[in-house]
Amino acid sequence: MKARVFLALILLGSMIGLSACGGRNLHKELTDDSSVLVRQWTLSTRDASQARRAVEFSHPVLWENTLIFGNQSVGLIAIYPGMQIRRWTLPISGGVISQIVEEKGALYFGGGDGLLYSASAETGRVNWKYDLRNPIISRPTVSGGRVFVTTSDDTVYAFDAGTGKWLWHYRRRTQAPATILGAAAPLVDGKEVLAGLSDGFLVALTLEDGQLRWERKLHQGTKFSDVDSSPVIDNGVVYVASYDGALYALKRQGGEVLWRFDAGASKTVVVDGDRIYLSSTDGNIYCLQKNSAKVLWKFELDRGTPTAIALTEKHLLVGSSFQYFYALDRETGKGAYRLNFGYNSGFYGTPVVDLTNHRAYILSSQGNLISFLVREPAAKIRPRVITQPYEF
Repeated sequence: MKARVFLALILLGSMIGLSACGGRNLHKELTDDSSVLVRQWTLSTRDASQARRAVEFSHPVLWENTLIFGNQSVGLIAIYPGMQIRRWTLPISGGVISQIVEEKGALYFGGGDGLLYSASAETGRVNWKYDLRNPIISRPTVSGGRVFVTTSDDTVYAFDAGTGKWLWHYRRRTQAPATILGAAAPLVDGKEVLAGLSDGFLVALTLEDGQLRWERKLHQGTKFSDVDSSPVIDNGVVYVASYDGALYALKRQGGEVLWRFDAGASKTVVVDGDRIYLSSTDGNIYCLQKNSAKVLWKFELDRGTPTAIALTEKHLLVGSSFQYFYALDRETGKGAYRLNFGYNSGFYGTPVVDLTNHRAYILSSQGNLISFLVREPAAKIRPRVITQPYEF
């Protein structure tokens, strides 16, 4: 596992290095249009001694009037975003690496110490923890009183969500020689759990005991075979992508391929009505017709790879690993907003939209939590994301 993670870190480092050297400026016409978004405040999560730490991947989550996020320096932190006042802190050795999920007042996430945690959203106190011996885990999935995660060594686990009791695990016998840093969150559907793995397969496991029901090989590329995008199900069809391969539409039962779109991804697609929004590893945002994969529009980033997508009523919000934050028109794909954060100041975490307070938040790769005012009616803003300083 160490060799595989090491290769992934080399790749990530090369990507960051490239972004620091400058790049194209394809969208010179775009500005930080205050009729779309207004940048409000930026809170740094790091002091000077932490400036060269690894990039941040965690995503903020909203719980009641609190914004909760993790970093690799401190651990888990909760603030009142309107006043930027800290509510509580949960120190964790190695910080927080995975995405965070909140369910019924409990937070589930993976720590840099190799432990899976459940903690109280109200107080930050640990409910339980389990030693996975692997700091790289997927976003947890909570369903039916159970929590499911996938680790970077291709093991899918199931635990009791209330107690942390181990229920079962499925471990892949074969592994890819080199993989990308990360893992795909499992998806629970009926009596099965669907999970993507680093060898390019999507597997369906029994919910009760984790036995293999069926598998489908997705990756047909020549580089990294990882299926790190979490599956999405809509009307009996599964949508899932491999890293440098393609986006697939599969029949839910048995995994028969319905269509394939030749653009890889590590981010989960957003299905919205008859459209699919795809953040591709080729540096483009695609809007596809859901039933045929016909391209309705495409937006090419200035440089870098896009984050996962958040939708408002009018716009698509997305960050780039290369210094820019964008808002695109959902219908046409035309750029409506671009803010330059400077070289080596991109994004890997997902934006999150606050439905009630007209706000959007994103954690930058350098550990800065950024707040935006969203210029749309609050009643119509829809957060279409899976959930994501501070000098106090």
